[in-house]
Amino acid sequence: MRARAVALACAFAWLTLPSSRAWADDAPDASAAAPEATTTERPSSATTPPAPEPPSSGAEPTAPEVPPAPATPPASAPAAPPPTGPAPPTPAPAASTAGARPRETNTPIVVWPTLTPAGDEAAVHKPAPGDGAIYARATELDATLRDAVQDLGFALDVADAGPAAGHARDLDMLERAQHAGAQSPRPADAGTWLVSPRLEPASGDSFILRIVVVAPRSRQLRVRVERVSGADVSVRGLVLLRDLLSTSPGAPAEAAPRPDESASTGIMAPSRSPGRAVLAANAALFGAFMAFSVQRASGSEDPRLLYPLLTLGTGLGLGSALLVAEEWNVSTGDAWTLAGGAWWGTAAGILIANGRRQPLTDRYAWGVGGGLVGLGLATFSLTRGKADEGDAVLVHSGAGLGLGLGALTDYFYRGDLNQTPHTGAGYGAAIGLVAGGTLSKIAKLPASRILLVDLGAGLGAAAGAAIGSPLVFEQVTPEKTRGFVAITLGGTLLGGAAAWWFTRDRARPTDPPPPRALRVVPYGGTIGASQTRDGAVPAYGLGVNGTW
Repeated sequence: MRARAVALACAFAWLTLPSSRAWADDAPDASAAAPEATTTERPSSATTPPAPEPPSSGAEPTAPEVPPAPATPPASAPAAPPPTGPAPPTPAPAASTAGARPRETNTPIVVWPTLTPAGDEAAVHKPAPGDGAIYARATELDATLRDAVQDLGFALDVADAGPAAGHARDLDMLERAQHAGAQSPRPADAGTWLVSPRLEPASGDSFILRIVVVAPRSRQLRVRVERVSGADVSVRGLVLLRDLLSTSPGAPAEAAPRPDESASTGIMAPSRSPGRAVLAANAALFGAFMAFSVQRASGSEDPRLLYPLLTLGTGLGLGSALLVAEEWNVSTGDAWTLAGGAWWGTAAGILIANGRRQPLTDRYAWGVGGGLVGLGLATFSLTRGKADEGDAVLVHSGAGLGLGLGALTDYFYRGDLNQTPHTGAGYGAAIGLVAGGTLSKIAKLPASRILLVDLGAGLGAAAGAAIGSPLVFEQVTPEKTRGFVAITLGGTLLGGAAAWWFTRDRARPTDPPPPRALRVVPYGGTIGASQTRDGAVPAYGLGVNGTW
């Protein structure tokens, strides 16, 4: 029995030795030869003489004891190889993941100093200490980006101090990314990442931030541009840099088509004419006022005429605003600028008409005329350039301050506080409206600063009135009245000037000391990288930098 088991094991091993390819091609022959391999006495051995020879030599002593029944185990032998058939395709998953290996650490990267302005001009340069706030923001941005690239696993090349003057254009950046060192590229040079931040002052305390990144040996620029406030320059720069460095070169973020704007898909994109609602509301009210003025100017007080006119005026104003918003891209600042021109012009016209003691029926016509003049001036200013929120606030602030200062001037001229200063207030509002609109095209100021100046002027007026109030408590004369008004007017101007001074852009305390001062800062860590056949090898070191 032991000899029979050994013979069967040898026959089974011989049948399973061929590869999966030989099994697929020769399986019928092997199954036919299996019974012949177990005995040399079968007649079929003549048809396949080579097959019986290997087992016959090893099983010759036991051949007389092998009965025909052992043909059953070889018949079941073909069931064993199928599990070995699918074995060759198993490496496929490993091959599919080979192309998705993570980015190697210590990849060389060069971070140029922040340059200004933000575009691709030949005149870009590093901000100087005398440039004001942009120098401090650029210094903070440089420090943040240099720390960030090292935290992301890159090897910062501290030996590269930035481009030479006139060599910071886009083509210069592409050329610098072709080689890891500052010298000419070597044949096996893998290149380096290059980061070039750009910063440009916008309006008030806001800046245009532009981050440009070039991948090693790439001919493609990756750019992100945002309008950010001064306090968010470093934070937004870090976010933009992380997005640019994590974007795959083969699949740009903007390669896929952008989905349509839809509330159901959650796509949030700036809509056209965001000031449509503000413009429509003010236009509808101004149209209703014009209809009411027409009814009053006609001398009729019949409500059967008033209500249809109000409906018609409101509809015309609303329809006109919607047509304008559809034809042009009206921002919120544009809408409030137009509203300021219309309403402050209306107020100036009515006040001047009251001061001139015009008939009541004509005062509304003066108001409509002043509103149309103010609306025309505001429209003309918008043809010279778009208006932001700061410009709109400046228009309203100028008209409001002009109204107050004009009223005080009227009081001073008359020397009597008992008469309402319609004329001075009207002319002051008109002059302030024109001055505010003109200044909005010359200077770009943030809305917060303008409101603070208005607050300072109001507090100064209140303080001046409190100081001069004893002059008008008893035995009021024109001279005392003029003294009280002069103190109030002086307090208004002084308070506004103080608010303007305290809200100016001042140099931050992080400005560097004078060049002659001693300043030493130690540093340590990765100071560069060397390119080898196995990749970039970081170089570590210690040192100091500063001014002495």
